[in-house]
Amino acid sequence: MVDFVKILQNLEPVFKEAGQLALKMQQGVRSHDKQDTQYDFINIVTEADFAVQEFILQKIVNTDLILCRLLAEEDTPSTNKFNEQGKYYLSIDPIDGTASYARGDKRFSVIIALHDGEKFLYTFVYYPAMNITVKVVNGKYFFDGEIPDFSLSPDAQKTIVYWLGDLKKNISSEIYDKLQKDGFMFKNILELHPNPDSILMLAGGCVAGLYREDMNAYDGMVEFNIAKAKGLKVYPENFENLLNLKDIKQKKSDLYYSGYYLVLNKEN
Repeated sequence: MVDFVKILQNLEPVFKEAGQLALKMQQGVRSHDKQDTQYDFINIVTEADFAVQEFILQKIVNTDLILCRLLAEEDTPSTNKFNEQGKYYLSIDPIDGTASYARGDKRFSVIIALHDGEKFLYTFVYYPAMNITVKVVNGKYFFDGEIPDFSLSPDAQKTIVYWLGDLKKNISSEIYDKLQKDGFMFKNILELHPNPDSILMLAGGCVAGLYREDMNAYDGMVEFNIAKAKGLKVYPENFENLLNLKDIKQKKSDLYYSGYYLVLNKEN
């Protein structure tokens, strides 16, 4: 049986090299919107996104990973070389945080992930400008580097952040009311920082928790995998049973997993 996780681990120097390519291309990079919506932090794309993704794929297609289904954020020449019926799902976000990247900020990353249709087996996140690596391999959490100073206000420690969605609509009223009673606040992450990064904010304990819904399929649900590997509290408690990783839906040009979850950095 092919050990896809081992292959990915052996390719980590390639993923870091791809991150360095993104860093090299950042100065003077050109960007445009994928489609006309109000959310530029989702829809913006640069020439570097395409170049970095294709750089990674050209290395991957020479391995048995070509047997996997590919969930790639951009349409580049090598995307059609993978097995659309593969039992394993390989996802690539060549530049996570493209809007920040296009503004010259350091908080952008390369994300690679793998799941078998039931659970995530591998998640790799590399921040080239800060030399930070975050990994979850077969349920084990690894972090190398230093969490950047986001200079957040003190109330961030009692703030549950979200990018999009309606937490009050989806989380049970019992849990929502308890969180409010315990002094937790709910804010859009952009209210806390103009160039935020929810992965590092969660991993570094900078915020009280994170809410996500209709999760992007390309970034490998990094925050959830971090939370699970670190033993953090996750709502709903049966989230993994509710989430069908094989049921990948499409919204305009993006692929996503339908559902929602809330993770807390500390027990409440």
